[in-house]
Amino acid sequence: MRKIIILDDEVMMLSSLERRIKSENLAYEPHCFSSIKLALAELDKGDCYAFITDVKMPHLTGDQVVNYISKKYPEQPCIVITGQAEKREIRHIMDAGNVKEVIWKPIDFEALVTALDNIAVTE
Repeated sequence: MRKIIILDDEVMMLSSLERRIKSENLAYEPHCFSSIKLALAELDKGDCYAFITDVKMPHLTGDQVVNYISKKYPEQPCIVITGQAEKREIRHIMDAGNVKEVIWKPIDFEALVTALDNIAVTE
């Protein structure tokens, strides 16, 4: 099982993604967090296949999270999910270098799985 960390301030989104990933018997083990601090603490434990983060969150934005990860863990693949980011924000996030995909809300689950599967192709 490949550990994935999912960070989103919407608890319903987290529950939905976790339930769907588990019910599909995918090769991914979701670790879901609404707290940036807890998600980054889990990342510090290591062995994370992908870090998935929302853009619009209280306290820190997704681009700040991605920039932090890209500096501390430059090889860590990230996927960004968003429902309201502007194009300039997306460009800024993509410039971090370790963002493999941006997926718009409402999330197309198949697109998310494809993005996760594609990380293995580029490793």
